[in-house]
Amino acid sequence: MAFGGCSRGDLLGSAVRRPLIEVFADPATASRVFGLRGASVQDRWGRLVRACADSPTALGFVQVDGSMKNLAGRLGVDDDQFLRNLRTWGARRPPIVAATESKGKKDGKASVIVQIPLLSAWLLWTADSRSVVHRGMQGFIGPERIRQVAVTLIAHGDPPPAERALLPLDADRLIRLASSR
Repeated sequence: MAFGGCSRGDLLGSAVRRPLIEVFADPATASRVFGLRGASVQDRWGRLVRACADSPTALGFVQVDGSMKNLAGRLGVDDDQFLRNLRTWGARRPPIVAATESKGKKDGKASVIVQIPLLSAWLLWTADSRSVVHRGMQGFIGPERIRQVAVTLIAHGDPPPAERALLPLDADRLIRLASSR
């Protein structure tokens, strides 16, 4: 399906999402930015990040039918540890995850939705910034520079810029400021 001359894959295809997922799931970023210590916690975090961004339509969310235990099973992690992690991650200020369980009103089926808000923000910013490129607007940063801004700022725990169409000077400034901390 095309949107304004480009497809979902053009905006958030696997080659576009991969660098963002890698930096979010990186143990060094998990430790420095999100305070996640220990290889097993970082592994559970990485699995959740990958599940929340596994397709161009997965904008930082993962949904499964059933309970949180079903989600843990889908991720291939210990459910008790994962549930403790989710509670801890959701209790942080600001929370690094938002999780909800619900029962369907009509059919009574339960479902679980987990979101990584910062991942959602970055995926949406990346898609929006890439849409500027696909519209052919001149003078703004291109796909490679968009990736560089995203990866650098994510590695430092920064939210995406408010502007979706960055000039090269603005991109350089953001990268320099993030890297100087």
